Amino acid sequence: MRITDGSEQCQVCFERSSVIYCDGCGKPLCEKCREFDLWGYGCGHVDTKVFCKVCYRDVRTNPYSSYPE
Repeated sequence: MRITDGSEQCQVCFERSSVIYCDGCGKPLCEKCREFDLWGYGCGHVDTKVFCKVCYRDVRTNPYSSYPE
């Protein structure tokens, strides 16, 4: 995850300051427009990922998405 310094506006709602970048498309996101997911691999290792709603649902970007194509 890459956090922002808050100087950029959220590129989804265009209403609030951003707090983090989408791990899929790289858009700056505010607290309300971000979606978290956990990617597990190896022996008990888990990475936290954050996405915009579009990337969260796209199985090509987020292979752990529970949304059908």
